[in-house]
Amino acid sequence: MMSSRKFHPIWLVVFIIPLLSVAAALLVFVLTEDRAPVNPVRIGPTPTIDHPLVGEMAPNFELAALDGGTVRLSSLRGRVVFVNFWATWCEPCRREFPAFEAFNNQQDEAVILAVNEGEPPEQIQSFLDEIDVGSVQVLLDNDFGVGDTYKSEYFPATFVINPAGIVSAFHLGEVTLDDLARYVADFA
Repeated sequence: MMSSRKFHPIWLVVFIIPLLSVAAALLVFVLTEDRAPVNPVRIGPTPTIDHPLVGEMAPNFELAALDGGTVRLSSLRGRVVFVNFWATWCEPCRREFPAFEAFNNQQDEAVILAVNEGEPPEQIQSFLDEIDVGSVQVLLDNDFGVGDTYKSEYFPATFVINPAGIVSAFHLGEVTLDDLARYVADFA
């Protein structure tokens, strides 16, 4: 005997439409899932981006150097200065230090100040020994004051300061030897 049940629109509303909605949402999620590259800060042709300090006088600071003494930013006026914020656990930071070393060995018209944010000096020195870097000027921002002043929220972050003391660019992500040379050439 055949059933005399009729198809009611309520079945469509209760079961089929929600099932199709879930399937569609899942499909959209899978197709638009963000597949981040290994180094997400290097997207696009140049990682130089806007920052509130670009075009402004670089905030002055004085920090202790890892090798002793202190460094005052304003004492470097007249030279291109790269103020790089970094940490030992940061993989792009690790990769850019050899470029800093090579850059320092190739020229003397620009200065790289590698500002470490809050790590113990012993840990920093161990890191530098491990990657065999010795010519990079490492400064200690133990209380994160300079990082806060520069609004540095990510590592690595590099501010390019022109000879007049103005922040001319902000580079988010790993800096290469070519990047450093290009920034210096902008002021030649």
